[in-house]
Amino acid sequence: PEPSRTNMITAIRRTLEHELRVNPRLLIFGEDVGPKGGVHTATMGLQEAFGEARVFDTSLSEEGIVGRAVGMALAGLMPVAEIQFRKYADPATEQLNNCGTIRWRTANRFAAPIVVRMPGGFAKVGDPWHSVTDEVRFVHAIGWQVAFPSNAEDAVGLLRAAMRSHNPTIFFEHRLLLDHPSARRPYPGDDYVLPFGRARLVRSGEALTVVTWGAMVDRCERAAKAAGVDAEILDLRTLRPWDRDAVLASVRKTKRCLVVHEDALTAGFGAEIAATLVREAFFDLDAPIERLAVPDIPIPYNLGLLAATVPGVDQIAEKMHDLVTF
Repeated sequence: PEPSRTNMITAIRRTLEHELRVNPRLLIFGEDVGPKGGVHTATMGLQEAFGEARVFDTSLSEEGIVGRAVGMALAGLMPVAEIQFRKYADPATEQLNNCGTIRWRTANRFAAPIVVRMPGGFAKVGDPWHSVTDEVRFVHAIGWQVAFPSNAEDAVGLLRAAMRSHNPTIFFEHRLLLDHPSARRPYPGDDYVLPFGRARLVRSGEALTVVTWGAMVDRCERAAKAAGVDAEILDLRTLRPWDRDAVLASVRKTKRCLVVHEDALTAGFGAEIAATLVREAFFDLDAPIERLAVPDIPIPYNLGLLAATVPGVDQIAEKMHDLVTF
């Protein structure tokens, strides 16, 4: 790793640049990814370096972006498609769903290993389009891998793994984390790859297991310090596959579990984790499994309402205290 820290957006750009250099089959495209370099600057300078044939703009059609990527992948290319914001992916739902089942539908004779980069989540402001995550929809999509890194180092390793995988991948880039100090890490090098399905032990503890991912990782760390709780924090990093073994081992040790995520509470991925724990570790528990997530409302514009909607440090700390004193 390099000595200085870099932000997540720069780490993503450097990873894309290296893979473009070493893999002649790799292409990057989407709305404004060419001369403009993307609305978040993830592809800034890449068209100039590699040409319009490999880094280029598309029309305003998410269905067309994903459909084009699938066709290119079937022809042997490695497409990396950018959807500007998570909510914009909804018009491409049919193409995304069909992509995930290609290997199954063709008895593994064909595959479409595309990577769909997708920024989303709250940032300095909120709204019902740019600020949603709704990652569980893609966990439901059969055949897809889902990555949701919380820091620059993990983003490098997971993005590189996705671009070298035989399976299609949804790669979430949380808007707040793109330049947030908590997500900055030394660039881990051009050969760094992280396998999917392995959680990161953020912090060891004995009193409580906290399972989280994305922008909630930093908030959970700060909440544990604020509450004075000896919490063990696991960053899942990927949701499909997810590290069941790490979560089960931690909960069997601490006897308590809190799941914190930014997706909606009802049927969010935290419900799957809770159901797994109830089935596999019920007799190890000393307290109910708790979930803290966004209530079933749109992400608001108003900053005060946004702060009340997305789980904050104080809310998480209070929930931690309630669990350890149950």
